[in-house]
Amino acid sequence: MHSALKALICSTALLLTLPLSPALAAEEGDSSGAAMDQLLQEPEIGYYEMKPDFVTNLAGSAGGKLHYIRLSVSLMVADDRDLDLLKEKDPLLRDSIISTLGAKDYTSVATAEGREALRRECRQHLTELINEPAERTIIADVLFTNYIFQ
Repeated sequence: MHSALKALICSTALLLTLPLSPALAAEEGDSSGAAMDQLLQEPEIGYYEMKPDFVTNLAGSAGGKLHYIRLSVSLMVADDRDLDLLKEKDPLLRDSIISTLGAKDYTSVATAEGREALRRECRQHLTELINEPAERTIIADVLFTNYIFQ
């Protein structure tokens, strides 16, 4: 009789650990399953468009004339799940870009080579701000989608 009681208790415990119905199991699986799917999902490239455009004066003035630059910037991220991080860090990123732009003179931004050098410099600064502390690639590239200087 004692072993029959043990078997009954074990069977009851086993039944209590199983879901009560398939619908309940599906509901429980949806919330944890969605989170697990997102973690297991392959990273996809995403783009963070920095708004508003950057407009600032250039450092040097040729012939006493004041010059400015206007840029539209998009950041390419290696994993689109990091877009919220960039949104959170937007003021820090904007400050870095404005500081980089304000240090340039007209002659250094007026050529295609100068534009490319500026893009690479912005990418380097942003990488130091975001990628290195995270110890992974978040910002894959910096894209100038509009580039005007005068």
